[in-house]
This record gives sequence, structure tokens and C-alpha cells, in this order.
Amino acid sequence: MECSTPSQKRKAIMAKVPIHFIGFLANMDHSITDLRMGEGYAIEHKPKNDVAPFLREIDRYHKHYGLQTAFDILSQSCCCVVRTDIAQFEATPEGGVAMRRKVLDDARKCVQDKCRLLRLFKEGNITLACSFLYYLADADKEAKPFDCNIREYPVVDVTQFALTPREISEAESFLKSTSFPLPDKALQLALESFDKSYETDDSGLAFLSLMIAMEVLLHPGDRDELRYRISRNAGVLLGQDLGKGDAIFKEMKSLYDKRSALVHTGDRSLVARQDLLKLRQYVRETIKEAMSSRMSKDELLRTLNACGFGQRPWRENAE
Repeated sequence: MECSTPSQKRKAIMAKVPIHFIGFLANMDHSITDLRMGEGYAIEHKPKNDVAPFLREIDRYHKHYGLQTAFDILSQSCCCVVRTDIAQFEATPEGGVAMRRKVLDDARKCVQDKCRLLRLFKEGNITLACSFLYYLADADKEAKPFDCNIREYPVVDVTQFALTPREISEAESFLKSTSFPLPDKALQLALESFDKSYETDDSGLAFLSLMIAMEVLLHPGDRDELRYRISRNAGVLLGQDLGKGDAIFKEMKSLYDKRSALVHTGDRSLVARQDLLKLRQYVRETIKEAMSSRMSKDELLRTLNACGFGQRPWRENAE
């Protein structure tokens, strides 16, 4: 048996091993595989049979991670987020690597934030189900996973995320131009309330979370005419013309009435799934419109107060 000298061992420890990232997405279809996420991340479609051995390899060494959860989340085929050579760790004499957990944490957060932005771009609860770091063994280039993170709670909202060919470039531009935290505290709080609507299995609480987001964004802070002010501001902000502005105004009043009835009676049946989706769309468009206006909340509210339905001077200034 050949022995290594201390000098040889030190050299082995100093050798650098390229480390790669792979994350498995859930709740979307394969239309997103053409999407360029940016920052070195790409989306690939892989048959489940191709990735099952990789997950089983993780399961052999990390039973406590509960890989069955990952198998349950993934469908018969997988959309994977990949990034090669995300870092280089030092090799160990035993054939492993000296891991730095922060690399996986940072990569996972980056992909999770991109999923959040895609939900803000369009309806659909695209989710990072699990993510791994791995390296390729020298002998046969077999993928050797050594660190992972598994989503510890189920995907509650199973609305599928999909993109049309035209939306691909628009989504890429949105990912490139938007980052967290959002530039305004009100926008950031509204976004967090928007995110919460996807994570609870209680439709009533999800609805209230979304209405909180609208209040954060569109109410000036006094206690007067809360229903009217939120509804009118939404109509002015989102209505492309007089008729659409008036329609949004009336629908927001109706949705706010359901919010009040829910708060006062606790009857969750008052909120239908369609009500939740409609309100979430209004929150989504309000956040994006507020961002594109490049105004502070106070400036935007003053502008909305001075405008009528169909008047959108911030759009004219942008053009």
C-alpha cells in the first residue's frame, strides 16, 4: 500500500475542485426552458429517470434530508436550474472537498429570488423544490453530491407557471432590471404580503394578505374612506382608459367588501378562488406599475389623487 508523505498530503489538500449547482423547480411547465435567468444560471429539461440516481446518491449519505419529499414534488420530468463551476473548494486526502455552506445558501437565495420575480411577472407558483452542490469524481466523472437543501413544506398553491414565446424576452428583461430588496419600503412590504398569498393553504388569510398589500401601496395612511381611496387609486393606476379604470374601481370596491365581511364574520366561504386570483393580479400589476413610475409612495399617491381614470402621466413621461 502506497503511503503519502505530509508534503504530498498538503498538496492534495491545496488542490482545487470545481463545484457545480443544480436546483429542481416545481409547479411550472417546460415552456420556461428557453428562459435565460442571468448571473450564470440556465434552465434545462431532464427526464426524471436521469436525475433519480443523483437524488438516490444524496439519500444514501444524507437520510435526514428526506429526499422522498423531493421525489414527491418532482413530476415525471424535471426543469433544473444549473450553474457550472460556481466555486472551487479544496480537495481532501479522503477524496472529498472542504465545503463552504454559504456557497449553496447564496446560490439558493439567488434562484429563489428569481422565482419570486417570475411570480411577480406572471401568475403561477414557480418554486425551487430542492438544490444541491456537487463535484465530478476524477475516475468516471460521476456526479458526487455533498450538500443539499430541501423545501420543508409542501407547495400549497399549485397554479402552474408558463410563458408564451413572446413572454420569454419580456420575462428576461424583467429579471435583469429588477432586484431585491425593492427600492421603496412600501413596495418591499407589499411584495412580501404578495408572496405570503402563495404559501398559506387558507384562502381567507391569503386574500387578507393581498388586501394588506393593496392598502400598503395605495392608501395614504389616514383612516378616512379606506375602501374608496384604495379602489379609486387602483382604478387610476391600472386603468388604461376611462372604461377600464371605472371597471377596476368597481371591482376593487367589491373585493374590499368581501374583505370586510371576512374580517367581521370569519366566513372564509365568502372568498372564491377567482376572487383570490383577481386580487393577486391587481397586487401584481400595482407593484409593477408603482416600480415603473419611479416615484416614491407619497409622490405616486399625490399624482393619483390629481388624475382621473385613463390619465397616466407617469407612462407618458417614461415614453
